[in-house]
Amino acid sequence: MFLWRLFGRGRPNTDAEMQQRLADELDSPSADPAPAEALATPTAVRHNVAATCPYCATLLDPAPERGRLCPRCRRRIVVRQVDGRRVLLTEEALDVFESERERETRERGWITERSRWLALAKGVSAPADRMARLTARPPSDAVVAASKDLYLAAAERSVRAARKAKRWQVVASVRHQQAVALFRESGSPIPPPDEIVALHRAASEATLRVHAKFGSRVELVATGCCAICQHDNGRTFRIAAELKAKRLPHEGCPKGLCGCDWYPLPDAPSGRRRVRRRASPGAGSVPPPAADPEAGPAEGIEPDPF
Repeated sequence: MFLWRLFGRGRPNTDAEMQQRLADELDSPSADPAPAEALATPTAVRHNVAATCPYCATLLDPAPERGRLCPRCRRRIVVRQVDGRRVLLTEEALDVFESERERETRERGWITERSRWLALAKGVSAPADRMARLTARPPSDAVVAASKDLYLAAAERSVRAARKAKRWQVVASVRHQQAVALFRESGSPIPPPDEIVALHRAASEATLRVHAKFGSRVELVATGCCAICQHDNGRTFRIAAELKAKRLPHEGCPKGLCGCDWYPLPDAPSGRRRVRRRASPGAGSVPPPAADPEAGPAEGIEPDPF
């Protein structure tokens, strides 16, 4: 009955009258049947559809777009949007509605954070069984904290093993990942906490040790984010000195953890010709015999080119 009123038609008194009206419209010769293609075309969505008062069920046509009093019971109707739909609530139900939406928002955040920490943990070979158990548990603050702890513990084991094997590239990657993850989780404060800066410096130190295989000097490549970083852009530094100076991240950079990095500079080959050093005769050694200028080289020994 409600649909007949929505489409602006008179309300039939009985079911028999409704069926008769439908039959008359279908059998009417003036009715022009719509083509098959038109039947598949969706009708336009009506925005001003009717609704009912959540208190007394009075028909409200169109539905209110904002809070107002019901014209019949004079009680305030609260309007909220849920997934693009308009919902009419009582004032008593508003607290329950808001708390439920807040819970859903927190739950989505927990799921996102858990997935992020477990993805990082997988990258440092965390135990698969513990990751599976955390994935199966309902999302909560405790599950997120456990996922974070799992990642940090696995990262420390990975760094210890890599340092022992002198796999400095692995150390640099894991420490840099740790610094960025904890920096974002803490809200990207400026300046960053000391423990996060220490992780970034450990990554920079490991990168310098990687580049030490190619030469004794490195070039600093800046991202141009600020004048502090730009001042060192293109400058060369000795690796031995920078391992003690701990220049990166730049102190005072507005990004907190600047994106500056080191570029290896292979040592240039020496242009001087090497000269074979002759050992001086020591005490008790027999001096070599004097060579006869007229005689050629001894048999089986090539002449010394120096």
